[in-house]
Amino acid sequence: MAATVWDLSLPALLFALGIVVAGGVVRGFGGFGGAMVWVAGLVVLLPPTSVIPTVFVLEVVASAAMLPQVWRQVHWKSLRWLFAGTLIGMPVGMWALTQLSGDLVRVLLGVAIIGSALGGPPAVPDRQSLPGPGVTAATGMASGLLNGGFALGGPPAVLMYFSASTHVAAGRASLVVFFLVIDAFGAAGSAAGGLLTLPVLAQIALFTPLCMLGAAAGKWMFDRTTAHQVRQRVLWLLGFLGAAVLVQVALR
Repeated sequence: MAATVWDLSLPALLFALGIVVAGGVVRGFGGFGGAMVWVAGLVVLLPPTSVIPTVFVLEVVASAAMLPQVWRQVHWKSLRWLFAGTLIGMPVGMWALTQLSGDLVRVLLGVAIIGSALGGPPAVPDRQSLPGPGVTAATGMASGLLNGGFALGGPPAVLMYFSASTHVAAGRASLVVFFLVIDAFGAAGSAAGGLLTLPVLAQIALFTPLCMLGAAAGKWMFDRTTAHQVRQRVLWLLGFLGAAVLVQVALR
């Protein structure tokens, strides 16, 4: 397996670049999901030690670029409770990583994500308002646990924010801030662990413009989609990402 994108053959390189653009489109549309697309696609070609730090930095860059566009729509009250729960759940997830089979949990998580997505409104009722502090904090704990243990903390927060079709813009904006913070910690950890080597940094430099191009296309799609359609497409997107998790496990 190639160490970085610079060691790939031309067909593999083109595939990797396509994955980067696709992840950017997903990220720009829903405010989430880019990391799962990038990880699921790139780990087929590159080792996790190259993919994970790259994805963390791409996520931070994408969030930072989107932040000025969504700042006024962020639901700060819910974010405070979400972050509080995440800080509690993340250490538990890190501990669980040493005790449980990561692949087993990924399989269960992938099945749960697909089930929630395919269930549509019956599985994820369309609320008129976002959940209160208790449910939001519990969602944060679930996200922190999954992110700390398995780097898959997005689905609980995504389902919570897109549970109300009247708040999809606020949900998308809040997810941008949520992932900016948790991915910044991940990028810092990668740097501290010596994973951001010069070849990886050069790889990030190659991927970043393509990520931004995809994110711009995703935003263009979001601006031309109704709130109800956004909610439905997010659920289907979660189903795709859940399948990607299962494929990733099968290819390990």
